Amino acid sequence: MIDKFSKNINKISVILFLLILLISLYSINILNSNYKENESIHSIDNALLLTKNLLEEEQWHALSLSILLSQDKEFLKAFYNKNRQSAFDIINEKIKTLKNFQNYNFEVQVHDENINTYLRNWDFNITNVPLSSFREGLVLARKRKKPLVSIENGKRLNIKAISPILKDGKFIGSIEVIEGFEHLRKRLLEHGYILFVLLDKDYYNSASPLLPYQDIQNKFVLVNESYENNSYNALKNAKLSELKNYGYFTQDKFYFGYFEIKNFSNKKLGYCVVALQNTNPIYIQNHYKYKVIQNNSSKVIIR
Repeated sequence: MIDKFSKNINKISVILFLLILLISLYSINILNSNYKENESIHSIDNALLLTKNLLEEEQWHALSLSILLSQDKEFLKAFYNKNRQSAFDIINEKIKTLKNFQNYNFEVQVHDENINTYLRNWDFNITNVPLSSFREGLVLARKRKKPLVSIENGKRLNIKAISPILKDGKFIGSIEVIEGFEHLRKRLLEHGYILFVLLDKDYYNSASPLLPYQDIQNKFVLVNESYENNSYNALKNAKLSELKNYGYFTQDKFYFGYFEIKNFSNKKLGYCVVALQNTNPIYIQNHYKYKVIQNNSSKVIIR
């Protein structure tokens, strides 16, 4: 009788031990999954923060060059005298010098008091093109007589930094530094992050030089020309219709973090999306909000 009781006790002990072991392993697995997910979210948040900071640096850089060129005495003399050839030569010489020192690729466009093209550094023959109907930043620069910078959609989606040209306090034109996203893409790649700049398809008609473009779900146009193929294919298969203003998601073997790109009217133009390799899937998160504050009383306007 005692032997039978002892055997039952041993069986119960073994069962309890196995049950406790299973519960412990399950708890450890849950904790480990939560830890991995938190680590994954932390990695994406770091990637997004870095992207925003570097993007802001790119904007400040373009703005600095725009202000510098707008105050150049040689250029102003040619501009005041309406000497296009001289202004063209001076601008290109300045660009060449700045590119040699800073390793940035950028273009410069000068506008007259009516917001028509005065000259473009890449094509001397283009002039008197009306821009006010689709270039909000230029209209704003004339109205406020302040330098400003933004990601803006014109014939292309890129960083546009505009400085007014004033004479005796009167607006007589503006100068614009235009930068693409290639430099930002390379800087992020150094940290292991892959950049995608997506333009909403609704704005595609005005962005004609994007042809031939990469269409994504008939909803977005991929702006950057260089990209990594595997992450791009994963992005194409993601539920992009669920994107809000800021968040992250996983697709295939990649994490993706994103935030909205907005213009001066606070209208969404598209998204900056950053991809990195994942090891632990998480679900789309849209509870973050990304707010940009514009201070209109500042001497410089940045969005």
